[in-house]
Formats: sequence, C-alpha cells, structure tokens
Amino acid sequence: MKNGRTEGGTLISQIHQISQRVWYDVLSQNGLEDLAGARGRVIFALWNEDKIPIKKLVEKTSLDKATLTGIIDRLERDGYVKRIPSPDDKRSILISRTGKDEIFKSKIPKASDQQNSLFYKGFSKSEIKEFENFLKRILENCKEAEEGI
Repeated sequence: MKNGRTEGGTLISQIHQISQRVWYDVLSQNGLEDLAGARGRVIFALWNEDKIPIKKLVEKTSLDKATLTGIIDRLERDGYVKRIPSPDDKRSILISRTGKDEIFKSKIPKASDQQNSLFYKGFSKSEIKEFENFLKRILENCKEAEEGI
C-alpha cells in the first residue's frame, strides 16, 4: 500500500508489460519467436484441445474475438492453423493445428522452466502455491466483472 491506496492493479499491469518483454527474450533464446505474444496463447490452447470453435478459443485465451480472429488469420497464413468446417454444425468453423507447430513442443519445457525460474526466484513452494491461488481469485473477479460489461 502506498499513501493508503492499494497498488495491485498497477503492479499487475507493470508485471504484464515487463514479463512480455522477458518472455520474448526467453522465446528468442530458444528459437521460439513464432510463439511470442498472443500467437503462443492460441497454439498452447490448441495443444490442450485441437479443433475447437473460435468462441472456445476466446474463453481459453482470454482474447477478444476481433483480436483472436486477426491472430488466427496470421497463424493460418504462416501455416500453423487452419479453419475447418464443423462436422456437427455446417455454420460453425473449427480452428485446427496443421502440425507445423510440433517443432516447438520439445523446446517449450526449457523456455517455460527459464521463465518460471525468473518469476519465482526467491519464492518457497508454499509461497508459489499461495500466490497462484491469489492470482486465480483475482482472475475470477475480473472474469465476473467482464460478464457485466
């Protein structure tokens, strides 16, 4: 607290900005530049569940639909994803990996470990768990507020 005011939102914003730059550097060191920014969030989401509608990708990535559509356009242009018709609903389009992203899977654990080492330097396991629980609560509060927008 500073001058009786909380700083959580400002701190989260600053962490977001700096961690994006640090993450890009970690990705670059590991030859994973194509996973920078929201592109990586989309690929990671598709690794967990492939062939999903854009609406589900919006939920999994927390990106808005317009932003996500532009990212999918670029990922499709670069050969990482493709749009396919849903077998269940001909009006619906699914986003699917092409397999080109497989080259990243073996490199991601090292990059992720590097980033986690930077994030949690000096933290105990119990502090990490408690911190992540707080972050989950903040995320849920934000999601709830977003529903009212």
